Amino acid sequence: MAPKQKITEQMILEAAFLLTRKHGYEHVNARSLASELGCSTQPIFSRFESMDALKKAFHSYAGNYFNSYAADAMQGGDSFRKLGECYIKFACTESNLFRLLFMSEVMDLHGFEHMYDDLENLEVAENLASAMSISLESAKRFYMKMFIFTHGIASMAATGFVQLEAGEAEKLLAEAQAAFAAQHTS
Repeated sequence: MAPKQKITEQMILEAAFLLTRKHGYEHVNARSLASELGCSTQPIFSRFESMDALKKAFHSYAGNYFNSYAADAMQGGDSFRKLGECYIKFACTESNLFRLLFMSEVMDLHGFEHMYDDLENLEVAENLASAMSISLESAKRFYMKMFIFTHGIASMAATGFVQLEAGEAEKLLAEAQAAFAAQHTS
């Protein structure tokens, strides 16, 4: 008799990733994971105490995937603009992952001021303040406006509301960045 395959935490997270990518996060449950892995649900619950624990770990796993995707896309040039372009491209090419990461209650922001509770967002705002020679508060407002604009385009693309032509998102982002920057540098 062949030894049973040991189902690892990494294998479960990868199965959740593949299911989300193909069918959407709403299709990830213990049974669908077990089917994807070719096992019963027992190994899943021996690695994760509950589906909530698994979902929390998976959100972090998917977030790390996006961070790696973004880091690769932001090489060279205006990193702030490239991040926006990357965000929209991710929404177009990985719509199910985008909806999980950026269009679900997992984010749980209570107003835009809480964006800066995240140290990475605060660091972006500080870098913008320095690069644009504006106050930190002005940089936060500029960043928030760009995020809202970028997220709007990305959300429309991720849900199929709009099909973007090549270069269209980049042009819109450049125009918005110039307009919002003019509001904060004059």
